[in-house]
Amino acid sequence: MDVKLYSQRGSRLIWMTHKDDLVKYGFGPGSRFDVELSDSKIVLKSNPSGQRKVSDKKGKPVLCVIGRKLTDAFGFVNNGQIDILSASAKKGEIVITK
Repeated sequence: MDVKLYSQRGSRLIWMTHKDDLVKYGFGPGSRFDVELSDSKIVLKSNPSGQRKVSDKKGKPVLCVIGRKLTDAFGFVNNGQIDILSASAKKGEIVITK
């Protein structure tokens, strides 16, 4: 699986939708998850009491991860840049690597 890392308004963000088979991996609309971030990877873990929530857009899941730590870890070059990152997924977890 490939995941897009966007650059916009001075920040980096990851945006995933139903096209990324989120429901298949336990990230349905309204479900909660946590983010673990290191210099080389991002781990999204399904967690019923997680700090973040998968959005519901017309009954389809949208997962967005944005924040200073993400921008620091992956660097910011300029607005509009999109990088493709590799990801692996299993039930309850998505691991995104540089």
